[in-house]
Amino acid sequence: MLTALLLSAALTGSAPAAAGHWEGYMQRGSARLQVSIDLPADDPAHATFSSYDLGAIDIPLAKVQETQAAHWDLVGDSSTLSFDGTVAGDDLTGTFTDKAGAGTFTLHRASLSTTKPYTEEEVTFQNGSVRLSGSVLAPRDGARHPAVIFVQGSGPEGRWAGKYLADYAARHGLVALVYDKRGVGKSSGDWRTSSLVEVAKDARAGVALLAKRSDVDPKRIGVYGHSQGAEISPAIAQGNPQVAWIIAADGPVGPQYHQDLFRVYTTLKQHFSGQVLKDAEKLYAEFVDVARKGLPHAKLRADIQKAGSAPYLDYLGIPDDTDWVWTFYKEIGNYDNRPAWASVKVPVLLLFGGDDKLVPPRESIGQTSSILKANGNTQVTVRIFPGADHTLRVPPATPDGWPHNAEGFPDIIVAFADGALKD
Repeated sequence: MLTALLLSAALTGSAPAAAGHWEGYMQRGSARLQVSIDLPADDPAHATFSSYDLGAIDIPLAKVQETQAAHWDLVGDSSTLSFDGTVAGDDLTGTFTDKAGAGTFTLHRASLSTTKPYTEEEVTFQNGSVRLSGSVLAPRDGARHPAVIFVQGSGPEGRWAGKYLADYAARHGLVALVYDKRGVGKSSGDWRTSSLVEVAKDARAGVALLAKRSDVDPKRIGVYGHSQGAEISPAIAQGNPQVAWIIAADGPVGPQYHQDLFRVYTTLKQHFSGQVLKDAEKLYAEFVDVARKGLPHAKLRADIQKAGSAPYLDYLGIPDDTDWVWTFYKEIGNYDNRPAWASVKVPVLLLFGGDDKLVPPRESIGQTSSILKANGNTQVTVRIFPGADHTLRVPPATPDGWPHNAEGFPDIIVAFADGALKD
């Protein structure tokens, strides 16, 4: 039936009733989620769902019907949301259901076309023997634009992690580069055996790629780093005239192992107190010292055995002796970004979620700002988003709700890149 509908549309010059780019929201109870839906007229198999609040971009839809009575499924890891709606002109309203219950959606057709206002180009760039692979999203107008490279957090993050931010940036006049971390996706190398210095050099190579593009203003290239990406952002800019500004979001300052201790201690305090908490903190601090200094494990193992079946052991996550984490921790645990921050002379924007449980917001802001100002850089802007966590999202208020981006994010990225951010 759908094939016949498309054929009829082609013959009559009209598109299926539900075709186009739709923007609006889903609602369940008091919870609301901003979303967009792309339903291509000529290729419903490539219909997609996006939500900046979820960090989701171009998630494929299934069982798409673009008729007056529209339908699509959003298939997740553990459940499927089924949408049924009715088209009335440029409005599409209906209901959705999943295992958490039912809700409604309200969408407005922003465009009959689902063509994005930017191009997306597959690119590669090199740091020594490591070949990085990524995507450049660039406005279609052919003019020169400011540019930004999005640098990942810790762990095996690919370009998908920052793709929704790159989409937002490109829609608002920036050329954006997202890429697979070394050892992830199409990039070679292995982040688990690499120093943070080398990971920063990967991003420096990405900046150099942007600087060579004809659609980039080489004097307006910036770095957006989140978490570990923020931690290494000053190293990307250190002695690098191609970096014109830095946005460091939820990034620690000082030795890396200090942040790890804060992360684990914060978690332990949510579950334990008194002597049990002290014992747990002491044992984890011992693990950190052994790991970052490359010491023998014998005493640590004896102390773990003494702890017996203590309830905090599962929270510590101390690895087996043969685990790759030992090599990794020795490589990154002592990394200290304070010297790199001391060298930064370009404008800096520090972003933090007020309820960040992985990095201490005010302590990190205070130390970073002090280092910059002590070395002559007074171009420091700070934004703390109340109620937001380490992802710069505010958690859902109800069990069946959704998180949402902190108010003012991610548009603050574009404002800073354009030099329009005002205190």
